[in-house]
Amino acid sequence: MSDMTLMSNEIRALIAYALILFVVAVGVFAYFVYYYKTKVKKPKAEDSSLVLDVAYFHERGKRARQEDSYYISPMDESRKYGLVACVSDGMGGMRYGDIISQYITDAIKEMHPISFFAYENNAESIRKISNMVFDEFKQKGGATLAMVQILNDHLTFYSVGDSDIILVRNDEATILNPRQNYVALLIKSLVRSGKQTQIAYSNSKARALVDYMGNHNPRVIYTKKPMRLLDGDTIIVSSDGVTDAIPYRNIPKYDARTARGLAYNLKLSVKQKKYPRQDNYTGVVIKLQRSIV
Repeated sequence: MSDMTLMSNEIRALIAYALILFVVAVGVFAYFVYYYKTKVKKPKAEDSSLVLDVAYFHERGKRARQEDSYYISPMDESRKYGLVACVSDGMGGMRYGDIISQYITDAIKEMHPISFFAYENNAESIRKISNMVFDEFKQKGGATLAMVQILNDHLTFYSVGDSDIILVRNDEATILNPRQNYVALLIKSLVRSGKQTQIAYSNSKARALVDYMGNHNPRVIYTKKPMRLLDGDTIIVSSDGVTDAIPYRNIPKYDARTARGLAYNLKLSVKQKKYPRQDNYTGVVIKLQRSIV
């Protein structure tokens, strides 16, 4: 066999190997493109953005005046700063309840934008607001405060008094913030001693607050670590006039597709109870839904 023939065979072999390598390379490239598009690039629920649907109701019950106040931060700034929603309930039977509750929500509004991760500083700012109320009104009135802040898919909250922050998840409702009233202390004491807790509610001081906005240096209950929110969660921030009429465990029964629908259902249900001593009732409803971006 001549040298030319051998060289020709070697060239054909090299070309064949090159073609095989090219086909393999194309196949590998196509696989990685497919994997990237379907596995890596494809947005997952936990990587998608969080859409907030917000509504509220603000009703006067059988009180002589509306003593609830609320604040919702600008929705168009929620992606940058997070959404803040709060409810303040003036202490019934005391002077200046309506003025103080409005004072508190106005002060929260003045704090905007509120840093999401400055938990201790935010709690201290709330404490200072209470001290300003203390200095101005000399404990002739007070109010509660329940406040949430939602940034992306996490929540923090701050609470003084007995207004409620409720999480509805998978058709179950949970109150996130412990109430700072006398009945809560009684229940803890009865549990420790192994006694039935029902008698706590019959105590004449059961509903009395042990801490509130307007007290000097109140204890601010707040989250030390953000809470993860899930697709389909609902957050309700409300005065106790809502949960006095509707047990919080029953709230999922009034659920609706939109925040506005749930707010309407809750408002209507409280109104239909027609309690002769119905407190004022205010609620901010926040429904959470994932949106692929």
